[in-house]
Amino acid sequence: MKIEKYIFMFLAVTILAQTPFGVNCYAKTYNSYVSLPSALVSKLNIDEYVDGETINLEINGQILKLVVAKKRDTIIKGLSGKNKIPFDGMIFFFGKAQKVSFWMKGMKFSLDIVWVKNNVIVGITENIKPEPGVSEERLKTYPPPTEIDTVIELSAGRAKQLNIKEGNILIL
Repeated sequence: MKIEKYIFMFLAVTILAQTPFGVNCYAKTYNSYVSLPSALVSKLNIDEYVDGETINLEINGQILKLVVAKKRDTIIKGLSGKNKIPFDGMIFFFGKAQKVSFWMKGMKFSLDIVWVKNNVIVGITENIKPEPGVSEERLKTYPPPTEIDTVIELSAGRAKQLNIKEGNILIL
């Protein structure tokens, strides 16, 4: 009976101790994000992924099928020229954290952009509309809220539909 009591107490303390450090916890200080411990979130090894392949990714309990863009030319082209979004969207891997702005050059449909650093969503720019007929120099650009190493483009409204929020973790 004593052993069962200690086991129960150990489990209760373990569960309670983990609650404030749950995977979806994040902190925002002066517009920067505090990364989660590497034991919970490891840096992506983008060498594992092939440009143009499709991968499955989990965000907020939802599985998304995304096309990989990691070569410079593929990243620059993105989804421009396509009539509709392939699968659930596209994932852009940059390798190292940086400030990379996006634009809607040649786009035919609206997008949500999900900004990611170290597998943690650090921002979402929703319902970005194409700008047909606007010259390249006059196209709006959309910067991330902080340095990022990954970007996901989804159909406009999809981030809200999937309840994707800042602090959610990407599981590859």
